[in-house]
Amino acid sequence: MRNALAALLLLAGLAVAQGTGVDYRQAALAAGLLARLQTVEKTAQGEEKLLTWAKTLKGRAEQAYAQGAHFKAAREAQAALLLFRAAEAQKAQVGRGPKGRWDHRGLGFRDGRFRMHRFPQAPAPGMRGGPALVDRAEKELAYYRGQDPLVKDLIAEAKARMEKEPVKAALLARAALALISAERGF
Repeated sequence: MRNALAALLLLAGLAVAQGTGVDYRQAALAAGLLARLQTVEKTAQGEEKLLTWAKTLKGRAEQAYAQGAHFKAAREAQAALLLFRAAEAQKAQVGRGPKGRWDHRGLGFRDGRFRMHRFPQAPAPGMRGGPALVDRAEKELAYYRGQDPLVKDLIAEAKARMEKEPVKAALLARAALALISAERGF
């Protein structure tokens, strides 16, 4: 008797939860990203143009979250975080890295010893596939017929920075891809 009652309550709870149409995982993800975004915004410094875009996206993400569009809010918050990161990113420099170790593409001091590395060190996370990311963002925008003017501006800015600042270009392209995902809904 108890098991039947428990099963009936469980099914009733599932029916109510499914009837609301709220994906609680997306809501929790969006809330976490928005909270992180608020803390990052307080200390953000760097390039003014990128900071302005990031603050605009933060407002759009908060508005989407308030309207219940949690997936869109999460993607826009992710794009804003990437823009804050790009605004603070400095040009990648060759020379002494953290802890005073020399390291440049396969030869340098590591662990206190000079080593010649057969294979160069993997690039920084923001640099992986910089030109490929910009190209992908451009093609996705064309394929899904994106209408967001900010995405077009981000891709144009990423193309302009590809040669001199590949890390920032990759971050801008990733932000554009997040916005394209937010616009299309998947």
